[in-house]
Amino acid sequence: MIEADPAPILEACELVRRIGRGRDAFVLSVDRFALRPGEITAILGPNGSGKTTLLRVLAGDPHAAGQGQVHLARGRATLVAQRPLAFAGTVAHNASIGLLGQGLSRGLRRSRVQAALDRFGIGALADHDARTLSGGELRRLALARAFVIEPSVLLLDEPFDDLDAEGQRRLSLDLLRAVGETKIALAVVTHDLSRALLLADRIAVLVAGRIVQAGPRDEVLARPSTPTIARLVGMTNLATGRVVEHDGGIARIELDSGHVVAGAASMEVGERVWIGIRPEHLKLDVARGEGRSIGTARVESLLDDGIVTVVALALDGRFFTTHLLSGRGLARRLRSGDSVDIGVVPEQVHVRRLGDEPIF
Repeated sequence: MIEADPAPILEACELVRRIGRGRDAFVLSVDRFALRPGEITAILGPNGSGKTTLLRVLAGDPHAAGQGQVHLARGRATLVAQRPLAFAGTVAHNASIGLLGQGLSRGLRRSRVQAALDRFGIGALADHDARTLSGGELRRLALARAFVIEPSVLLLDEPFDDLDAEGQRRLSLDLLRAVGETKIALAVVTHDLSRALLLADRIAVLVAGRIVQAGPRDEVLARPSTPTIARLVGMTNLATGRVVEHDGGIARIELDSGHVVAGAASMEVGERVWIGIRPEHLKLDVARGEGRSIGTARVESLLDDGIVTVVALALDGRFFTTHLLSGRGLARRLRSGDSVDIGVVPEQVHVRRLGDEPIF
């Protein structure tokens, strides 16, 4: 039995926010956007697409108000800005600011503040001067300050900025744990695709002020609706071609380069299409059964970070990439200039009708 999606805790409809005047004005125009309890939604998009503006509107910022409605089913929505601030006083005092004036006893305020600080690993700093915190500690304080008021919706703007790799890893784990324990609805704006994919249950893609695709993470990753979205979600191997044969749910597509790719798609013979292949789905050493061959490519470069080796390949003037586990198999043997047969499993080839949007 497939469980239905939980009802949204926050739902925005027909949002319009205009910034500036005249022909150069930026317009945020979102037909519908929803956040659900216990889920993390990553909001992706190029610089200037309106991601921060969207968060501010969802948070009810009066300076970002415009047309449309934002309905919050219960609780409150809290925004943690990209550049969090520390006020004069201790870390504990900073975390307690949202509780002032709520009529809570001193003991209850103290226990809620300590629990929030402990949740984000800075409980031992409660009595420290907040203005002496490092950048990573300050971010954790901002999150504790948000959680202490027990919001139902948390909106994070670039929470991983300026954190080193270990700081990003630890903060990601803390956020996953917090969402799991509190069932808060979390929306994250980040430019770090890999970090977004580690966290997200859902992805919303914002381009030029509009949400152009939204859905479960794996669906958006595997079936982006445009080449622009494909690039934003890491589907970097793109090409155009024409369907030359269709049989049993598999289309044979002749690329403009002359190579043929098989993809699981229902397309008419003669249709112009674009295809996308995620780097992790582009296979090497096809002779060992790793998919259907596309052709022989030349290894242009290998970039190894100790975990993943990114292999750049040239195929008749087009460049493709694939990912290999570092230190194993082909990742150990390949060298720049090598020739290698590349291929794909048809079910892992994304095929869409070619529209007006250029892919190169």
